[in-house]
Order: sequence, then C-alpha cells, then structure tokens
Amino acid sequence: MHPVAFRIGSISIYWYGILMALTFLSAYLIAHHFGKWHGISADVMDSLFFSSAVAGVVGGRLGVVVTQLDYYLANPIEIFARGGMASHGAIAAIMLVGIITVRRHNVKYWRIADIAAPILPVGHIFIRLGNFLNGELYGPPTNVPWAVKFPQTPVPVHPTQLYEVAASLVILPFAVKWTRHPRYPGYAFLRVLLAHSIVRFFLDFIRQHSPLIGPFVLTQIIALAICLITIPLIIVLDRRYSS
Repeated sequence: MHPVAFRIGSISIYWYGILMALTFLSAYLIAHHFGKWHGISADVMDSLFFSSAVAGVVGGRLGVVVTQLDYYLANPIEIFARGGMASHGAIAAIMLVGIITVRRHNVKYWRIADIAAPILPVGHIFIRLGNFLNGELYGPPTNVPWAVKFPQTPVPVHPTQLYEVAASLVILPFAVKWTRHPRYPGYAFLRVLLAHSIVRFFLDFIRQHSPLIGPFVLTQIIALAICLITIPLIIVLDRRYSS
C-alpha cells in the first residue's frame, strides 16, 4: 500500500483525500435519497448537508487536538498543518449543529438523524480504508494469516483498520433497513451509533494506542459512555412505542 494515489506533475494526490471526497459524496447522495424517502425537500437536505459537512470537518479536527492537547498547545501551528480526523468529534459536532439547523428548517431532529444513520457506516468504510493506505491506526504484532506488514512496522501487525471496515459492512444493511422503516424517531440513528460504539470499544484494545487513562484510551471511554446512554434509551423507547 502507498498513501499517494498518483501525481500530476509535482502535485501528489493522496488516497486519503480521494476517500474523504468519496465520503462526502456518498453522504450527500444518501442524505438526498432518504430525505426524499421521508418527504424532506432537496433544498432542506442541501442546507442540512453543507452545515453538517463543515461541522464534521471542524469537529473531527478538534477531536484529534483534544486527544493530543499537550502537543498541540506546544505546537499550535500543527493544528492546521497536520492531518487526522476523529470520528467521535465529527459526530458530536454534527449533532450539536443539527440542533440549530433543524429548527431553522422546521423539521424534526431525530427524523433527520435517522436519515443520516447509513452515512455513519459508509463514512467509516471510506475513512478506515484511507487509514489503511496511509499505514496508520494499525494494531499490535501478530502471526495471523491476514497480518499486514506496513512500511514503518518491523513485523506484520493486525490490520485493525480493515476490521472496522468489515464491521461497518455488516452494520450498513441494518442501517439502511432501520432508516427506511424506523419504528420511532431516533430508531435507526441510536442503533447505528450503539453498534459503532461497541465495535470501537473492543477494537481499541488492539488498535495503535493513544495514552492510557486507567485501563482505557480516551476513545474507549467515549464509546463506553455512548453505550451507557444509548442502551437504556433504546430500551425505554422500545417499550414506549411497543405499547
């Protein structure tokens, strides 16, 4: 694998950038497809998409900065010069901005969240493939048959990026099904968010780690917190709407 897809003269085009662009394109198409399915106009979906895209980029970058705060406080210019995005930061920012934007368009917050649910696994598929081609976020050394030797690793390691791609491919058809026929507002989004948080919690035991906080890294703590919120919320809502 190699991070550079091709070159145009002296300009290098990176796989991560291509896959990030595909993430935004797929998100736009998904939003419009399910927006039409649920009777939301294209103009409203356009506005919601572009505000969410900006929030996702800013939040994703801030998520990286927060997890390496000491470094970025000492090297503030690197906030803009270095790459890297954090999915939890992007999701949080999009959810917060969404509270404001849905009111402006007089649409239901959780209805839009359900429409966006399939974007989560699709985004993870593209971004983790980008991480794989960049040779980052891999796991520890291993002798399993599917181990990968990256240029910067002395021995083969767990390709944890591909594990998350595989998990997202499993989650995606469920996300589509739940989004088409949500039993109540938030039905699809809460389930997809829970599924990804469970995957993230367990994968981060073997992923290339940031500093530990007790037995966990920060992303595991965030994933665990999401699980502790979404599980009882889903149980309560399931009982309420089944009666």
